[in-house]
Amino acid sequence: MSRQDGMADGRAAIVALPVDDATLAAWHVLAQDAGAANPFYAPAGVAAGQLLPESGRVRLLFVWQGARLIGALPLRTKTARGVALFVENWDQRLRALGEPLVLPGHEAAFWQAALPALARAPGQWLRLSALDRDSASTRELLAVLGARGRPVYETRRYARAVLHAGLSSAEHAAQHVRGKVLKEHRRLRARLADRGTLRFERLAAGEDVGPWVDALFALEQTGWKGREGVAAAADPATEACFRAMIAAAHAAGELDFHRMTVGGQPIAMLANLERGDEAFQLKIAYDEEWASFSPGVLIEMEYLAYALDVRRLLRVDSCARAGHPMIDRIWPDRRTIVSLIVPHPTLRSRLLCSAQAMWRARRQRALNRDMIETAA
Repeated sequence: MSRQDGMADGRAAIVALPVDDATLAAWHVLAQDAGAANPFYAPAGVAAGQLLPESGRVRLLFVWQGARLIGALPLRTKTARGVALFVENWDQRLRALGEPLVLPGHEAAFWQAALPALARAPGQWLRLSALDRDSASTRELLAVLGARGRPVYETRRYARAVLHAGLSSAEHAAQHVRGKVLKEHRRLRARLADRGTLRFERLAAGEDVGPWVDALFALEQTGWKGREGVAAAADPATEACFRAMIAAAHAAGELDFHRMTVGGQPIAMLANLERGDEAFQLKIAYDEEWASFSPGVLIEMEYLAYALDVRRLLRVDSCARAGHPMIDRIWPDRRTIVSLIVPHPTLRSRLLCSAQAMWRARRQRALNRDMIETAA
């Protein structure tokens, strides 16, 4: 379907990649203006993610109001033995957020148009993963479903660390990091400076990003990811995806790349994707030979000062797993991430999703009993 077909009556259109130049330009604009920043669903993020084998056949749900693109969501149909099971917001291993790109104030209009189109897509139900529970889009989705009397099932929920604006870095440290810990950080920095000149540097706009990425991957190989064969450089597809995402962000002026060196030797690096006044931590790595100096913590503390005092970002998403042992201690705020199952408005879909919900509930009760018995 062309952009003009999707525009004709203002309804949603599900299209295949690649899209035409006019649609691509509108998608770029939407990615910049969306109420919930999501670089993983911007054109460059989708292009990079398609380099991964699990990306599958990606399609795009676009919602237009006249000539204006108000919403976009990459999609994939999950199949088993050639049968379409469900349609879902596109997922792959580097995607940290599944929020659709929606213009602020148009969230209800987006879902009112999107839900009927998604119900016509192949699959028995709709799965939406890695949503921000408190985003305007998720709130409006639940409101639209509620107004139509449609059920929704939450299948996963976790909280991950985020950094919010409001305090200076000094105020943040004073309120959220124990004085004993801050003293230890100062001691570690002094010990590092004894080994050579200690520098915290940031990749310049016109600088070649390639050597920085090479150094980042080399640092990651020194740690447990390298030993277990799960570092980015251990898998050609993962490496290609990271390189493409970082290179595209750098070209667009949306890459924030930091490194910590001692005597000119990189011992910790941190790559972030920026989108407006938000940032997403894409990858952090440090040289394990320097682990006793806590280089990962030190570069995060230095970045905290940069994010709050220099860039004055409204939010930085750690993109870390729940209960991360390092970042959770220095970033006290949390972003609640949820995954939802939405039955289509058919009896078959409702019954299938209801049966799944009952199975999950029974499984959770059994797990809870096992935990109680083990503790006893």
